[in-house]
Amino acid sequence: MIPYFYYFLAWFFVIFCQIVVSPRIAFGDIYPDAVLAAVVLIGLKRGWKRGLWFGFAFGLTMDLLNPQNYGWTTVLVSFSGYYAGYVREKIFLDHILYQSLAVFAFALAYQLLFQLINWPFYFINNFIQLLSNSVFTSLYTAAIALFALFILNQRSRLRELL
Repeated sequence: MIPYFYYFLAWFFVIFCQIVVSPRIAFGDIYPDAVLAAVVLIGLKRGWKRGLWFGFAFGLTMDLLNPQNYGWTTVLVSFSGYYAGYVREKIFLDHILYQSLAVFAFALAYQLLFQLINWPFYFINNFIQLLSNSVFTSLYTAAIALFALFILNQRSRLRELL
């Protein structure tokens, strides 16, 4: 019963950060994607099954809150969690810099695929602008993930000391 409570708290915290905190710390059109960062980190830390299910839950919640995405957020975030867990099984990334680099790679792929699916003609005509926006958004997401990993590692070190 306790793990389900922690899962609910994690879900609530990440969705709250995505909806409330991300727009407040945005630089123009560049905002961190807390949902994608959390799903990729869960996939890297816990494996492909948890990454897939957390991705499905987070993506479905975001699609229910913004139905204009036609369910693509659920699909892309679920696949990101799955492939992050797959990367964990094939290449074990334990250092936080490697994990934040993986978040950057998954965020860049997610941003480009999401824009290609939703706006294919705009994507083709303005590729350079969309690529630069996607790179900066992915860098910002990776920086937020690096900060979260640093906080979580410090918490576990403090727990070991006590």
